[in-house]
Amino acid sequence: MKKRKFTITAMALMLAIAANAQVGAYDRAIPLPTRDLYDTQTMSMALAHAQMAARVEAQRKELFSIYANRAVEAYNNRQWGVAINCVNNALETTYYSAEVYYIRGYAYEQLGYYRDAKRDYKKAKRYGSEYAASALESLKIKMKKK
Repeated sequence: MKKRKFTITAMALMLAIAANAQVGAYDRAIPLPTRDLYDTQTMSMALAHAQMAARVEAQRKELFSIYANRAVEAYNNRQWGVAINCVNNALETTYYSAEVYYIRGYAYEQLGYYRDAKRDYKKAKRYGSEYAASALESLKIKMKKK
């Protein structure tokens, strides 16, 4: 029992010496700035950032809608080059829809760019266009004849 008490006391003494040895005369603790979890300045900056990100996202979505509507108008007016440009601009917003891929595919097909049309019809089909599957099949037949 005496030996065990001595061993525990010796171990505690060694731990205390090791802990004290880490902070010597030349080692000064540098006070690190602490951040309050409820720092109002940081919270208001984070809130402002989130609001700005939401505004940017809303603007991108609005731009997509504008360009997609212009693409539909160009498609209806048989302006294939304009339709392709509008769809390209719409897709630059990182939004997409099956309809815009179908429109661009149809415009490419009308201009004779069958490989590009096929690619866009496949994407439109993947995203759920009801017309893309039949357009893709008729394009494949057209490509075989050529």
